[in-house]
Amino acid sequence: MWYRIGKAPDRQYFLANLALIRISQIFAAASFALFAAGLAGMAHADSMILGLLSFYFSVMYLQHPAFTNTMPKPWISYILAASFAAGAAGYIAGAPYPWLPFSAIYIVLYSPGFKGQNAPPNLVTAAGLAALAFAGEPWRIALSFPAAAALSLIMRVDHAKKRKTMSLPKAASFAAAYLALAASPLPPSLVISLTFAAFFALNGVYLSREPYSWGTLAGRLLPLFSLLGPYVPVFHALYLGIAVIMFSLCIPWFIPSVFLRRVPRWPRHMPALAIAAAALRLSRQPELLVVAAFLFLALGAYAAVKVLREPSFSLGPPPPR
Repeated sequence: MWYRIGKAPDRQYFLANLALIRISQIFAAASFALFAAGLAGMAHADSMILGLLSFYFSVMYLQHPAFTNTMPKPWISYILAASFAAGAAGYIAGAPYPWLPFSAIYIVLYSPGFKGQNAPPNLVTAAGLAALAFAGEPWRIALSFPAAAALSLIMRVDHAKKRKTMSLPKAASFAAAYLALAASPLPPSLVISLTFAAFFALNGVYLSREPYSWGTLAGRLLPLFSLLGPYVPVFHALYLGIAVIMFSLCIPWFIPSVFLRRVPRWPRHMPALAIAAAALRLSRQPELLVVAAFLFLALGAYAAVKVLREPSFSLGPPPPR
């Protein structure tokens, strides 16, 4: 199903890497199209949820070799992509457990990464995939793989900056609590807030002047506002928290690599604009909802143009047979 890094024939590794990159690019482009459709009001809930899943599949799959020290073979990459497409179709059609095949295949691909220094964040990602397999409601889907992927990326970056590695038992205990909450009958506001509170307890807070630091902190705090119930749209507190993390970390750090572009110099205030858009959306004021949607659309368009204007780098021709 995969090649070990450094142990595959050059040509086969190149073709496997090319398949992985192309799939990441396809799903990144699909995610932006879905987000644009959702913000424009077209099948809003389904478009936004599928956009989240597509986005994090793209970002996480591109980083898969670094996370597991393996390169998926082309055939399994295509099967995984097809299972995602089938899951999306099943979700729209209301089929039971539409994401189960995708989750099962992806967890197997993660299995080489369940040891070593990458094991703690990989366990969190795998827990999110397991939760996705049985998620039905949109908020449970958002809290599954998308939220787990975002939190696992924060774990990696925070601990690289703090030069401190999280213990495997600690990460495993969070993954277990995360799955228990995902399957619990508790009210959504409690499930969402307890999940993010548990992550704060696990990961702590890395604070600096970097936009990444305060942007992702705000993104993790927003889901806690779901406890305010009648005063705040519970599910949007979760969705918008993930959106702020996307504009603080995932888009500026990883999307350029998806499209084989140099990382641009991002304005320091970009996370602040995402936070402002989230605050406008949580206000529940009808006239501000349009402003929030426009601001998110503008941020997404700005990021896409800025990335695509950067010089690209070529993978070159495949090695000879």
